[in-house]
Amino acid sequence: MADLSVVIPVYNAEEYLHECIDSVVNQTLKDIEIILVDDGSSDSSGRICDDYAAKDNRVRVVHKENGGVCEARNTGIREVKTDFFTFIESDDWFPLDACEKMWDKHTQYNADFVIGSYYKVSTGGTIQKHPLPEKEIVYDKEKITNELLESVMGLVGPRLKTPGNVDSLLTDTAKLYKTSIVREHDIYWIDRKKIYSDCLEYILRYSHFCQTAVFFDEPVYYYRRTNTGSQTAGYRKGTLDLWLIQFDNMRAFINDNGYEHLWPAFYSRVCFSIIPIGGNAYRTGNRKDGMEEVHAALDQPIYKEAFKHFNINDLPIHFRPLFFFAKHRMYNLFFEMTKIMRKMMNSQRGM
Repeated sequence: MADLSVVIPVYNAEEYLHECIDSVVNQTLKDIEIILVDDGSSDSSGRICDDYAAKDNRVRVVHKENGGVCEARNTGIREVKTDFFTFIESDDWFPLDACEKMWDKHTQYNADFVIGSYYKVSTGGTIQKHPLPEKEIVYDKEKITNELLESVMGLVGPRLKTPGNVDSLLTDTAKLYKTSIVREHDIYWIDRKKIYSDCLEYILRYSHFCQTAVFFDEPVYYYRRTNTGSQTAGYRKGTLDLWLIQFDNMRAFINDNGYEHLWPAFYSRVCFSIIPIGGNAYRTGNRKDGMEEVHAALDQPIYKEAFKHFNINDLPIHFRPLFFFAKHRMYNLFFEMTKIMRKMMNSQRGM
């Protein structure tokens, strides 16, 4: 049996799909199975998938009606026949030794969870993303509980000095997952229409059941970031409601498992959610609608509660105004600052 599976959700990806699949079939680790989940593509993606399956017996294709990326991931997981699996998105690609590096870390430490770093590729160039400042961390169960879960949930302490890393662990990719853990505990992806961050939810739940994990700061993934160029592109209706559901789930996760030490990270995550909420308000395309979303969000009791437990001065100085305006419900200044922050963050991304 193959060592591990690579699950590739595919939807209308004909422009990049060859590059993606080629990077998988040409891996230095040859003993892999490749599961292509064609999520109801209307372009030539489905045919491209079938062509690869006809040429390489390691490739299997599942054609299904369109249901979104989370459903496609779940379909792929159910098809896995190996002990471990990883994901790759259909417009991204692997370094040729990605699977070998992740597999070697699993075998070296008998790790249930393997986490690597990755490259972000944009029109401005390629940068390496470091999910954690350390070069390597080996987690036993105690360290998973006390350190890894905290790093996933939110930034606290010295890590607030690098707020750009708040979501660096929240990718489905550059990771190995153990199939038996996922199936035994029914850890499947929640649709993005039901929760704000599917990755935050998934990685918290998966990490909770792991006995061992390892992080290593070597890039094993190329993440392609594109800029649509439109002010309203990416607007997500109901963003606040999705965050409130997320917060309820996170509270339940802490309370149900006795993870009281995670409350500071929880409050930090709540406070950091003002960044995507503010950005989403800006992307409504007009000030009136944007201000309505800002008022609706900042008037929520959860933000008042969270900011009581969050020290803005732990952040770099250029991040503090946005959080200060949010904390004190200075709606207009917060809205204006979201535009400045958006330009800053896009500049940092090379967009």
